[in-house]
Amino acid sequence: MRIRGSYFGCLLLLGMVLVIVLTLSLQATASEQGTTLTLDQAMTAALKNNQGLRLTKDQVFLQEIALQQKKDNFLPEVNADGSVGFSHEQGAVGSERDYQSLSAEVSASVNLFNGFGDRAALEQASQTLAAQQKTLTRQQQTLVFDTVSAYLDAVKNLEQIQVAQQTLEDNQRQLADIEAYYQVGRRPVTDVYKQKAETAQARSELLAAQRDYQVSKLTLMQTLGIVTTTQFEVVIPKHAALSDTPATDITVLIRQAMEKRPDVLAKEREQRAAEAQQRVAQSSAYPTLDLVLGVGTGYDSRGDSAFGSQMDDDNLYGNAGLNLSIPLFDRHLTRNAVSQARINRHSVDLELEQLQRQVEVEIGQSVQEYLTASDQVEVASAQLTYAQEALNSTEQRYRVGAATLTELTDARSTFVEARYAVVEAHIDRMLRTVAIAYYQGNLDGAMFVGEGEV
Repeated sequence: MRIRGSYFGCLLLLGMVLVIVLTLSLQATASEQGTTLTLDQAMTAALKNNQGLRLTKDQVFLQEIALQQKKDNFLPEVNADGSVGFSHEQGAVGSERDYQSLSAEVSASVNLFNGFGDRAALEQASQTLAAQQKTLTRQQQTLVFDTVSAYLDAVKNLEQIQVAQQTLEDNQRQLADIEAYYQVGRRPVTDVYKQKAETAQARSELLAAQRDYQVSKLTLMQTLGIVTTTQFEVVIPKHAALSDTPATDITVLIRQAMEKRPDVLAKEREQRAAEAQQRVAQSSAYPTLDLVLGVGTGYDSRGDSAFGSQMDDDNLYGNAGLNLSIPLFDRHLTRNAVSQARINRHSVDLELEQLQRQVEVEIGQSVQEYLTASDQVEVASAQLTYAQEALNSTEQRYRVGAATLTELTDARSTFVEARYAVVEAHIDRMLRTVAIAYYQGNLDGAMFVGEGEV
């Protein structure tokens, strides 16, 4: 009984040790693999951390303050003034030589008319804020597009690593077969050397693919606005926005883009702001009328009344008046300001027209690129199928001595290129699908958040 108990105790202890070792091994493997970063997580991080987007938000906040200031300009300006004096009269005698004085006044000024410049300035600030908000929206769309582009580029490079890894393994197996053929005298030693060179080339291509993957992750981290030491791996995204067939009617897409693209709407707001700025400049040619109100009092120690009597009754006063200012000659400042505002408005009109032509080109180009990318997926898939069949046939012929190693190498290279082409074609079609939504002005980060990815 003691021997059996000792035996089972040793088994239990050994089992515990194995569990601990296995746990540590899994933890180390997970640490080496890094954290998975999905596309929706990347999108959330970009919209939160991207420095360029945060700077634009600050500009919106500044413009909100400017608009509030234009509203506050309609309020009266109120000032309180006071003074205390201690004086000495050299010629006086007795207690009257040194005396004290005190004065206090509260005044208010309200503009009644300034050529409607204040209303035009308010309109200008309001339209400028609206334009800034539309610009922020467009920058968010641009960030979404850049994030998707950078993420898909990293995914493409990751897929190319897998292709390069499989190619290296195939070349290593082929090298082992050729060495075996050489040992039995069925292949010359030159085939061994050639295959070793091909294997080394495959290893070099794998290293290049791994380098490109790391570089693409650095680019992605820069777009997201996160530190470049963050460790993560990307995965193939599966979102409807990447796989759905978009509308390709160029006429309809252009009309929709003109109606909803934030940069177009922002430029239209800038047009209205430029018109308001012209009215602000023209208002300087009109008279200004201000209502001025004031109330005050004072105290002088030389007076007969006490301090309270002087402040409450004796020296209490009030005034009200109108200040009218008529511009006669301002050294042509108004005329030049109006001319500058008119030129600025014309420039904004031209910028809007230029942007509209740009939108038309971008829509047309994005549609053509999508159609080409869709056809390229089919072409690349067909090429891969034919390349696979040609490689299988050449391998069989090589085994029986009916094909040379050069023919086999060429067939394998064609097959590898076809595999790369399939990866690039699928990623390119995803990107072109998103590009149509972006140039249409219909791209939103929510399109890539909350859906499953594998």
